[in-house]
Formats: sequence, C-alpha cells, structure tokens
Amino acid sequence: MPICQMKTNFRMTQDTRKAFLDETAKELSEILKKPLPAVMLMLDDAHMYMNQSEDTVFFAEFRYILPEEYRNAKSVFLKEFADRMLTLFQKYTHVDPYRIYMQFTEMNREGAWRYTG
Repeated sequence: MPICQMKTNFRMTQDTRKAFLDETAKELSEILKKPLPAVMLMLDDAHMYMNQSEDTVFFAEFRYILPEEYRNAKSVFLKEFADRMLTLFQKYTHVDPYRIYMQFTEMNREGAWRYTG
C-alpha cells in the first residue's frame, strides 16, 4: 500500500481539502501503478516554522514500492515523482518551492502490505 503522509500550515477549506486529497490519490495511483483503493493519504494541519517564518510550509513523506519498469532507472522515477508532487502541492497551497520538503522511502515487496482487492 503506498502511503503519503503530509503536513502543512496552509489552511484549506473543506472542499479544497477534499479536492486536494482526491487529486493526490489519483496522481499517486498513476505514478506508482497501484489501484486507487490501495493508496493511503494523511493530511495534518500543523504549526510549522522555517527560516524564522510561519509562511506556508509543506512536508510530505512517501512510502512506496518502486514500479518494476523503473528498476534500472530509479533516479528518473524519483525526479518525475518529485516534480509531479511539487506541481500538485503548489497548485493547492501556492507554497514557495524552497519551503517544501519531500521524503521518499522505498519499501521492498516482502515488507509491504499487499492490496488484495
């Protein structure tokens, strides 16, 4: 199961939050080649402070299994993954790209939960 845990100090309306989560889930499903019901998202409002400022900050942690077709091109995969997520985060929060931190953790198949749907 791909998991994305996000934290931000940007306040979204309920409708914007829903649209953001829907689009993020679909994007991750496509990037990671996993069925949409297998994608888990968490989005927390957090008090965040960076560079002596409370301007909008965004943190995202991704846990995933590398799609088979990228086995020999992991750096290409990670660049595309990061670029697509950056675009999405900026679309909804208008956050400065220098105030976004993303962490990518590749899981092995044996240690990951398996979606059986």
